[in-house]
Amino acid sequence: MIDAILSEARAAVAAGRDPDWKSLRDRLRAAGLGPKDLKEAMARLERIGAVQRARRVSAPPVAAAAPGPRPALLRTKPTITGNMDVRRAREHVLAWSPLPVVESWEVRISERPDLRSDYAVREERSLPGAASELELELGETPTRVHLLGRSRAGKLVQRAIVSGLTRDGWSTRWERRASAS
Repeated sequence: MIDAILSEARAAVAAGRDPDWKSLRDRLRAAGLGPKDLKEAMARLERIGAVQRARRVSAPPVAAAAPGPRPALLRTKPTITGNMDVRRAREHVLAWSPLPVVESWEVRISERPDLRSDYAVREERSLPGAASELELELGETPTRVHLLGRSRAGKLVQRAIVSGLTRDGWSTRWERRASAS
């Protein structure tokens, strides 16, 4: 009888099930054993329970649901440097206040294929001095925009560098850095 109860407990533990320990102890007590034999049977049952607890601790965790896309470990925060105010006008449109002294704007748009490489120039263009907006095509890769306002004599009058622009980071808070000029 005792061996049958202990075998039942072993089989449940081996199958990965959680036996009803209270029921097994009650059945051992009802088997009509002497105090010494009952103590030994309870100790054997406790060792089977210890095996089950050890298996639970050492078992690999149950696989969770398939994880979603992992966030980038390193994110570029949009940053503005320069001596002029550049802001978001609309979705992916930079805006600034034009100065009458600025004859033309040089725009250089660069992209960084990954977060560890340098920016590579993707596009260069000129805008008239009266221009006050620039529409951008943003993707997943960080984009840098150089905006240089030059006078009729070619002297640099205003400049701004906006770095780290991405489609996802467009609406985040932009950091303003001090400029030497």
